[in-house]
Amino acid sequence: MFEMRFSLVALFLAMTLSLSVRAADSSIEIGAIPEITGASPALLKTLHDLRQHVKSDAQDCVESAKGMETAGNYRASIKKRVETAQLVSLEISGVMICDGVHSSSYRYGIAVDKTTGKRVDLTRIYNIANRENGHIFLRSVLAESVKESYKRENAANASCLDNSDWETGLTNFPMTFLPESDGSLVLYYAVPEVSSACFPPLHLSQHDIAPYRDAVQAVKYNLP
Repeated sequence: MFEMRFSLVALFLAMTLSLSVRAADSSIEIGAIPEITGASPALLKTLHDLRQHVKSDAQDCVESAKGMETAGNYRASIKKRVETAQLVSLEISGVMICDGVHSSSYRYGIAVDKTTGKRVDLTRIYNIANRENGHIFLRSVLAESVKESYKRENAANASCLDNSDWETGLTNFPMTFLPESDGSLVLYYAVPEVSSACFPPLHLSQHDIAPYRDAVQAVKYNLP
């Protein structure tokens, strides 16, 4: 009887310890706000609020995992892509496991006015997308150009090319985009997690976007 009680106690302690270790294994890693030249107080506030939003999302993830008695892990970064005297563009990305098993991820771009700290609507500069229900979608006339980028990015991943559904996804998945220093655009698609490996950042060349670029607006923000 004593041995049975001892075994039960040992089992209970082992289970408790296991849960504690898993809870302790939860982690949150959020990269620092990038250094920006001549950042105004309004811009600094916008960047602080952005990082706090990411942090809040990370905490929700870890709390969700805790409710399932497992570990949550969340890693995110905020990277500067292009900076001019008037504007800074940022890439925000994250990878998380909020249930101990399944991973998910996101990546998107925003541009911010360095003086006012307000978001800049890049479609007013590069009119490459249609707007619907608060999201933007690539114009169908540009799909062929992005197809070439998709094929290049997935040249070593045949499974991403076997199913032709990806072609319609180029104009049906919502996206964000940012200008590059060479005058091209990088596109970030919001896709189901099952398709995320096939949709890294894609590109439109400077030549492709030339007919959709508003030169006056581009000069205003000193963009290529």
